[in-house]
Amino acid sequence: MRAVVAPLFKGFAMVLAMLFSLVACAQDSGEFKAGQHYQVLPEAVPQKDDSKIEVTELFWYGCGHCYHFEPSLNTWKKDVPEDVTLLKIPAIWQPVMEVHARMYYVADAMGVLDTMHAPIFNAVNNQRKMFATRDGRDWNADLAAIEALFNKHGTDGAKAAKLMNSFAVNSKVKQGMANQRAYQLSGTPEMVVAGKYRISTSLPGLKGKSNGQELMLQVADYLIAKERAERG
Repeated sequence: MRAVVAPLFKGFAMVLAMLFSLVACAQDSGEFKAGQHYQVLPEAVPQKDDSKIEVTELFWYGCGHCYHFEPSLNTWKKDVPEDVTLLKIPAIWQPVMEVHARMYYVADAMGVLDTMHAPIFNAVNNQRKMFATRDGRDWNADLAAIEALFNKHGTDGAKAAKLMNSFAVNSKVKQGMANQRAYQLSGTPEMVVAGKYRISTSLPGLKGKSNGQELMLQVADYLIAKERAERG
């Protein structure tokens, strides 16, 4: 009996190994599946520039996963084709996140985003600075801390503090929140390709994967190619 069971068990193990190998090859070749590796949004969100394929990252400065994703995303960005552009939207689902989102939009409005983006990430994640003070249930921007950070990195801190509650930044916050609702944001970081496809490590094909963030970028590449082919 043992002589029969052992070969059968070995044969079954070989079949399982082949199946796992086929799954891995399918992912390596970019054969990703809707509902498994990305979500097709029920309604496409209009792009800012239809001449490009827009890839949008939704992030939060206080998200450790976003902080660790940033270097990989920056490396990926260097190799994207000319018809692809990378955009960012700071996520908001609690008051302190709005403070951080405003810091992003202020830096963008001042033309110093390339200078300030990494320092804000670093200050929140490594120095544990929130740039907000709490009054009961309310969070308010710590304008003195924000001004000091911008000044530290050679930008106009007083101007940054003044812009935090400006009409332009208020409008950006409202638009960003509208977009994140349309993108059906479920966490950070997430990516949206062409306003049609949402990529998240919470989806079944990426959830629990040790290389989930790397797979997000592979799925983005797959969806960029898919969108390009559909546009002809």
